[in-house]
Amino acid sequence: MRAFVAIPLPRSFSDWLRTYRTTFASTVPKLRLVPVASCHITLRFLGELPNEQIDDAVERLSLSLSAMPGTSVVLDRFGVFRRDGHPTVLWTGPGVVSQALAGLAAKIDLSLTGLGSNGRTERFSPHVTLGRFAAGTRDDEVAAIEAASAEPCVVPVTDIVLYESVMGQGHPVYIARASVRLAPFAE
Repeated sequence: MRAFVAIPLPRSFSDWLRTYRTTFASTVPKLRLVPVASCHITLRFLGELPNEQIDDAVERLSLSLSAMPGTSVVLDRFGVFRRDGHPTVLWTGPGVVSQALAGLAAKIDLSLTGLGSNGRTERFSPHVTLGRFAAGTRDDEVAAIEAASAEPCVVPVTDIVLYESVMGQGHPVYIARASVRLAPFAE
């Protein structure tokens, strides 16, 4: 299965995002928005994870994360990923990555070493993919979105989920295969 580990988003994210979606669509008509139900904060992309490694992945996550305290992520900025200089993905993420979130991602990386087919080593950049730009979208078309400020959306991090990504017509469908509960928030 094609798999990744992520932070699920609370219901309040949908309301928060609703205030921006109309602006995005009118600013860049060639933006294909991701369904809210598909939004999450990816912590580690695993690529192809053979079925016989699923139980091992869940056990490793459970052992490494069960004592790790929950935290929160504040989504407060918009950004654009580019490929070959052209805008490809609209995202939201934290303006500042907390030590707790960076530590959580590092612990997940370490615990899942050797599983899946993902050999990429890019730097951790927590974000929620909001949409994909059509080919030919220009920088001047996305500049207003990049410059826009975002009201903070606080995402409590209490569970980490192993998702399966099922490719189909349009957007992929994400199925939660396992969830690991973090320890209560540290006081």
